[in-house]
Amino acid sequence: CLFCVSAWNENGKPSAANDTKAIYRSDFFPGLGWMLLRPFWLELRSQWPNEYWDEYLRRSHVRKGRQCLRPEVSRVRTFGEVGVSKGKFYASHLRHVRLNSELTNWTSMDLSYVSSAPRFDDYLSQEISGSDFVILEYLSTLAKTAEPRKLAILYEDRTWIRCAKFFGLPEDQKDGVRRGTYRGVLALTWQRHKVYLVRDWPILTKR
Repeated sequence: CLFCVSAWNENGKPSAANDTKAIYRSDFFPGLGWMLLRPFWLELRSQWPNEYWDEYLRRSHVRKGRQCLRPEVSRVRTFGEVGVSKGKFYASHLRHVRLNSELTNWTSMDLSYVSSAPRFDDYLSQEISGSDFVILEYLSTLAKTAEPRKLAILYEDRTWIRCAKFFGLPEDQKDGVRRGTYRGVLALTWQRHKVYLVRDWPILTKR
């Protein structure tokens, strides 16, 4: 079940976001360029906080297992450091997020794979199982002219920061959920290669 749709990807730096037609379900509330589903708003409006509402929406007891749709390449940008959060992450991450410049005809695309959590589970599981499993260091050996491939990298909570630094991603998590992830999986595009950072789901990937 969804609770929002967003036009923003906090991991959307040019080094990790190149597929302008990619859209994903995420357990993380992005915080910019969003629309809430009406039932979710009616559920929360009486307890809406005066500040830090983005952090509030990232709490597991508020989200209740619901997801948000987000693109790989952002359709909005943040343009300032002034605000309640005092510009946290702005200089190091947010100001570098890529803004889409290509027209995408979403109505001509088959988006059924994100229409429900079970369908997205099936889609993401198939994508990951069809990928070549490599270690993070392997990426440094790939020539920039190499043919695009699907790659999967297994990580653990203790090794996440190393992965985040390699791709230039935010290193934090909120209530156990990392930015942009779905069931611990983060999909991104690196030098034309589709890369899946996989923690402990789907089980079939552990080989």
